[in-house]
Amino acid sequence: MLPPNARIVDISLELDPKNFAMRTPAGFKKDMQFEMEIIKEHDAPGGAGQIVRGIHMRLHAGSHVDAPEHNVRGGAQIHQLPLELFVGDAVIADLRDKVPSQAIAADDLEKRVGAALKKGDRLMLRTDLNNGYDGGSEKWMKESPHLTIGATMWCIDRGVVIVGYDFYHGNDEPKSPRVFHNSRTLSEHGVITMPYLKNLDKIGKERFILIGLPLNLIGAEASPIRAVALV
Repeated sequence: MLPPNARIVDISLELDPKNFAMRTPAGFKKDMQFEMEIIKEHDAPGGAGQIVRGIHMRLHAGSHVDAPEHNVRGGAQIHQLPLELFVGDAVIADLRDKVPSQAIAADDLEKRVGAALKKGDRLMLRTDLNNGYDGGSEKWMKESPHLTIGATMWCIDRGVVIVGYDFYHGNDEPKSPRVFHNSRTLSEHGVITMPYLKNLDKIGKERFILIGLPLNLIGAEASPIRAVALV
């Protein structure tokens, strides 16, 4: 039973093959988008009366969590992370004014959630951009803001355990020393990233309980999740 007056807000992005796509940059052995197919129909002659579908997808499709190994060779994998990481206190930073294409600096985070954030919290970066998610277009990526290196270090120094995004999290500062520098830096410090969130505007409070459990995958660097806010 939920506590009295509590409600659940779904903050997961829908996985629909008609409206979801992922970039396939150089270095991939193959392209793999999100696809669903029927591999058994209800009325198979002489078979059980069931329908069965299969999906083809990257572990990074839709709302998901990235373990440190995603960016760090030899880093922790999903099955090595404690489940307590994925259930607990979260704080929302309202960054809607950073759309389109603005930098999110350490001062921005300090002014908006510095007083509320506690060590061990999960930090959700709200822009509402994914509320109109268009399938991962170039426009969506370009309009997404980006964390400065200073903002990334602010998250680490403040003891944040998860950083969640409702925008494309692959953008870096123009002079970043390496590709996906901010994500890599978070992974190097053991901070989990949680991309492809949405509906953060529906939570209505700065602080809430985040639930975003990964699958019990062995030997994986990421996992899909059904992320919800308990308010």
